[in-house]
Amino acid sequence: MSRFNENVFLTGFMGAGKSTVGRLLAELLHCPFVDLDEIIVQREQRTIAAIFSEFGEDYFRDCETAVLHELDPQQTAVFATGGGIVMREENRRIMRKLGKIIYLQSNWSTLQNRLQHSKGRPLVDKEKSWDAVKELWTKRQPFYADADLVVLTDDCSPLQAAQKIATDLTGRITL
Repeated sequence: MSRFNENVFLTGFMGAGKSTVGRLLAELLHCPFVDLDEIIVQREQRTIAAIFSEFGEDYFRDCETAVLHELDPQQTAVFATGGGIVMREENRRIMRKLGKIIYLQSNWSTLQNRLQHSKGRPLVDKEKSWDAVKELWTKRQPFYADADLVVLTDDCSPLQAAQKIATDLTGRITL
C-alpha cells in the first residue's frame, strides 16, 4: 500500500481513544503518529495536569494553538489532539487547512466508563460529580461535529475504528 499523504487530526472527548486509535491508524496509513499533548508536555517540561494547575486551561489551549501553527504543512502524520482543541475556531481552521479532521464519537455512558479509572486528566475531578464533566462533553458536541468524518466508537474496537477511518480516507479496505 502506498503511503498516505494527508494529515489526519483525531478529535473527541477524553477517553474517546484518540491516542490508541491514532497509533493504529498511523500504522495502517504508513505514516508517523504524533500526540499533540506529548509535544506540549515536552516543551513545558511538566504534565498536562501540572500545566492546568499552575497556569490554567487557557494557557494550555494557547500551547495547543501554538503547536498547530508550527506544524509543517508538508508533513504527513496522524495527530491525536487534546479533547478541547476544537473549542477554538482558529484551531479547527488550522487543522482543516493542514488535513482532515476526524471526530471519534462515543456516547456519554461509554466515556464515563472509560474515564472512571483514568489518571492525569485535569478536567476529571473524582471529588465532584460527573455532572460537570458531562456538561463539558455536551458543550463540545457541536464543535466536534464540525469534522470531515465522524466515527462512532462505542461498539467497535480501536483497530476497527482505525480500519474504518483508513478505508474512508483512502477508498481502500485495510486489514
